[in-house]
Amino acid sequence: MTKGRINVYYVIITVLSLAIVGLSVGYAALSTTLKVTFGNVTQAVNTWNVGFKPGSVTAEVGGTSDTGRVCGNATVTTNTATVDAATLSKPGDSCTYALTIENKGSIAANLASITPTYPGETSCTTSGASMVCGNITYKLTTDSSGNDLLTAPKTLAATSGTLPIYLVVEYTGEDLSESASPQTNASFTLTYNQA
Repeated sequence: MTKGRINVYYVIITVLSLAIVGLSVGYAALSTTLKVTFGNVTQAVNTWNVGFKPGSVTAEVGGTSDTGRVCGNATVTTNTATVDAATLSKPGDSCTYALTIENKGSIAANLASITPTYPGETSCTTSGASMVCGNITYKLTTDSSGNDLLTAPKTLAATSGTLPIYLVVEYTGEDLSESASPQTNASFTLTYNQA
């Protein structure tokens, strides 16, 4: 090989190397870098506020005679509804208290369970949101017609969800009593969880 040809090869190799470097620089000039920046991200404050609408509730009285039947008022706070003394004397007598459960919090709430507490003076049976103790039936309903509360939609929407309920105590037995048969501290506990 002659010296001239070697120089030509060097020139060709050098030109090709420069062309490759030039292409690399050309591709680098077409690249783009993108950046995403988050500004001020704050986790919002959530509040849990489910309870009764407070106030005093006058009972709707039911039955065929006023003799021996007394329905006291219900005193309602955010967490409790307490019925004053009620007296039922014969089948058909009843006291119905209209209550409202409301969700003022920012989290939807779901009715998880209803747990009855029996009065200590008599044996009872339960079915859904109803408790039968001797001649007296206690129940939580969705309306004044007596539909069981457990059949109601169970979720309370956030900030404005409400659920009207009725606390009913009625004389459902068929027997009349010759003496007073008091029942004390019967209750229902409603548990709401995050929906």
